This record gives sequence, structure tokens and C-alpha cells, in this order.
Amino acid sequence: MWLFVDLANAFGGHEVMLLRWMAVLRAQADVEPVLVCAAGSRLAEQAAPQVRTVEVPLADHSRLARIGGFLQLMRCLWQLKRRLRPGLVVVAEGCLLAQRHGLYAARALRLPTLLYVPLVSSFTEMGVADADRLDRIVRDRYRKLPTAWLTITPAQADELRAWTGISQPVFCLPNTVAVPELPPAPPRQGPARVLVLGRLDAHQKGLDVLLEHLRAHPELGAQVRVSVVGEGPYGATLTAALDETPHLADRLALEDWQDPGAALARHDVLLLASRFEGVPLVMPEAMAAGVPVVSTDLPGTRPYLPDTCLFPFGRLDAAFDIVRSLHTDARHRADVVAHNRRAFDTLASAPAFEAGVQRLTRELHALGARA
Repeated sequence: MWLFVDLANAFGGHEVMLLRWMAVLRAQADVEPVLVCAAGSRLAEQAAPQVRTVEVPLADHSRLARIGGFLQLMRCLWQLKRRLRPGLVVVAEGCLLAQRHGLYAARALRLPTLLYVPLVSSFTEMGVADADRLDRIVRDRYRKLPTAWLTITPAQADELRAWTGISQPVFCLPNTVAVPELPPAPPRQGPARVLVLGRLDAHQKGLDVLLEHLRAHPELGAQVRVSVVGEGPYGATLTAALDETPHLADRLALEDWQDPGAALARHDVLLLASRFEGVPLVMPEAMAAGVPVVSTDLPGTRPYLPDTCLFPFGRLDAAFDIVRSLHTDARHRADVVAHNRRAFDTLASAPAFEAGVQRLTRELHALGARA
């Protein structure tokens, strides 16, 4: 019996992966997962038909309410510890410190704990406010708490070790996605159709840099059309820019969120201009669908994509050079598509994920035996 703890009210990529991980564990019948999650959250709604779920009411407002919520969580985990005697607690958080009360509670109860973090960049590297203080919290205290860590790629594991100095074991479980069914692509004429798909967060996704580059280079309109598809806080800024900047619509369009397969089918290239990422699920979806991916060179994208499709953050000139090459050089495109399909089959396909879960389960059982 393993407890999985994810206390976020939001529902993102790592919640998707958590549900898939628990589903594979149940199918392999070696571990029975039990999920502890925030009451009324989308994760609770999605998980309830699939896995045994315990919902915990959480308060995020006043300090007193947060203390009360933490004590309720402690009581819940203590009862589960007594009743179920779990061999492991998996605490999931989108980035370091995002759901720290789950880790604090599990360790206070002396439960062996695996911290699952898909985004392990330092706060300084991510450019967030108060980065120095947050990095110190991780280095001074937080890094010592988990029994072991779980990331998505070995490159991310190396990144985590390098800046935190952790000494515990670090395991890896690559993401997986369903292969989107795309209709046959029509002949591609005219400018390259470039897709930016996902949450419209300017800082993480690099949309601020992308917008400024498109504003500054009107000549790109003859070569590329960039469609930003998604929902989020930066949507209003993009709408205002399209209203205020003459002819920006020649090279930039903003569209509401839509099915990734449908969006990929209408475009020639997926562009990831992000400052930082875990392993974005849209990337392996595009790889499986035969749509080349051009991305910032990051620990979460480097293991999947060929070097010829990676560029330093902010170098949108280099990114669009790659896009043009993929659009005009049929052999280059074919080589990239073949590389990406092999990488998908090895790292992100359903069989690869099932094998990864089986391997990880053996490794975690061995860790428990040694402890």
C-alpha cells in the first residue's frame, strides 16, 4: 500500500501523470495506491472513479486557518498510517515548495517519503520574486526531508543534485501521452504554420519574449504564422498587442484552448519558447503525431529532441531559423520526425511508461528493504 499525496487545487500535467502512474500500479497488481488530495479539487473528481481517494479540506487564507488545515492533514495521515501501514508516501508538487505541507506532515509522522517534482530548476534560474530566500530554504532545510526524490529525466536529476546538494537517491519516471489521431495533412503552402500551445503564462512560457520578437520583426510575416492557442493571464496582453500594433496579425494569431490533436493537425511545427519547463506533455504528443518540435534547450526537453531543434532561451532568431529549415528542407524534416518518433517510443509511449513504472517499483521496494 502506497499513499499518494497531492494537495493542489489546480490540475496540471503532473496530476495527469499521477493518475496514470496509479492506474498502471493497479494494473500491475504489485502496489495498491491510495490518493490523498484536496477536497473538491479537480484531481479528486478525476481520481474518484479510478482509485481509492481520501479528500482533505484545506484552508489557504489566514495563518490560523492554514494551521488548522495542516493539523487536519496530520490527523488524516496519522489515521491512514495506523490503518493501512503504507510502505511509502509519494508527495507530488508541481515545483519545489509548492505543496510543502504534504511533505512536512509525512515526515513529521516518520513515513518514508518520495518527493515527486517534475520541475526542479532553482528559483533563481526561474527568475521568480524572492528567489534567493527560496533557494536558501531548499538548500538549508527542504532538501534534507525526503527519503528519496523522483524527477522525469536523468538530466533533471543532475540539475537537482547540482544546485541543491542533495544526497538522497533520485529516481526517474518519464512522462507518457496518448498518441493523437491526426487527419492526413494537406499540402503545406506559404509561410510555416507555428503552434504555441498551453497555459498563457508569460514568464514561464516565454510569451513576453516571443511577442516582442514578433513585434520587432515584421518581415517574419512572409515566412511564419504563429498561432498561440490556450488560456491564461497573458491572453489579455496578447489581445491588446494585436489591437494596438498595425499588421501584427500578419504573423500572430490568438486562439482559445482546443484539443491538442486538432491544433497539431493544422500546424507544421510546435514551438516551446519557455524559460523553464518540466517535460511539457504537448511535446511528446507532437513527437508521436509527426509534428517537429523546436524548443528552448532545457533539461526537460534535451533528452527528447535532436540538437538541431534546440535553441538558447530568448534566441527567437535561432528558433525561427530552425522553423524555416524544417519548412523548406524536406530531408531535415523527415530526419527530425523519425528521431522524435524513436524517442517517443523509447521514452513516452504507453509500453515505455509501463516498463518504467515496473522498474521504479522494484527500485523503491529495494530502497525500503535497505532502510
